[in-house]
Amino acid sequence: MKKFIATLSLLALALSIQAARLLPDNLVLGTLGEQDDSGVDFTRGDRTILQRLSALIAAEPSHFALSPGLRIFDEHNRFLLSGQLNNLKGRAVGVTFDQQGNINRIWVLGDEEIAAQKQRQAQTAP
Repeated sequence: MKKFIATLSLLALALSIQAARLLPDNLVLGTLGEQDDSGVDFTRGDRTILQRLSALIAAEPSHFALSPGLRIFDEHNRFLLSGQLNNLKGRAVGVTFDQQGNINRIWVLGDEEIAAQKQRQAQTAP
């Protein structure tokens, strides 16, 4: 009986490790660019056709300031330091913005997470 309980406990632990991390609903997909003292370049990857057309008329900002409380999470949900942003250049990420329009959270995404996020956003789009 003890072996059965131990096996069951290990199985439950293994399943919880494989569980996907929870990402916020307002996550914006895109790629990171160059970083400097004033902020970081971020190119949105989930723009609709209407947003792309409006970008031809009015230029969209591509350089965003970083929030003082910035948090960066890698693929394994570990914290990264803001000094490591240059190592993430060209990577697919999800970001959230604070009320002032500054980036306050950055998640480095894997291929499965990108596909799941795009599917989730397609389901919630009108």
